[in-house]
Amino acid sequence: MRIKKMRIKMSKNIIVLLLCLLSPLKPLYSDLKVLSPEEYVSHVAQETLDILGDKKFNTDKKINNIADIFLSNLAVREISLFVLGPHRRNLTSDQKEEYINLIKRFVSEIYSIRLSSFPSGDFSILGATDTGRSGIIVKTLIKFSDDPSPTKIDWRLIKNKNGDFKIFDIRVVGVWMAQEQRSTFTSFLSKNNGDIEKLMERLKKQLDK
Repeated sequence: MRIKKMRIKMSKNIIVLLLCLLSPLKPLYSDLKVLSPEEYVSHVAQETLDILGDKKFNTDKKINNIADIFLSNLAVREISLFVLGPHRRNLTSDQKEEYINLIKRFVSEIYSIRLSSFPSGDFSILGATDTGRSGIIVKTLIKFSDDPSPTKIDWRLIKNKNGDFKIFDIRVVGVWMAQEQRSTFTSFLSKNNGDIEKLMERLKKQLDK
């Protein structure tokens, strides 16, 4: 699968970061409302790293697992609307469901393939800060088994209407991923008269390759 103009920049640190949020939640943590922000991030990250390091999983299994559980930890609807920037007002009610479903496909189909090849590693929590309406930022370090230098990662959490934590944005090496995707999408839309239909057509072409 070859992605061109509309892809997120796939530097190793940014791609690897996503590995940390793609884990199935085990029965032990079935009631996530009791977890602190640090516990939630730690659980999601460590479980995913364990899956990546499990030699019983072949590449196809890892891809399938990542694709299946990716959306359970991300605030997909909120992110999908945020990355449109001011062009969000151009999104019609008829387009909204199709657009959000395309973003789900974009994330699960493209990233699951790229992310499945990365190794496991060690994870640690540095602390958390409540920023009010902007969410809670949890600061972490991940040291991957193939790289002695730890990667600093910040997670921005929000709560959904049920009170569950969801990951809204992630920062690696000073770059917030949702912000970066917003810049990519709004740049494309600005060059295409804010036409959401053209953005969706572009996403469909990428997904069909």
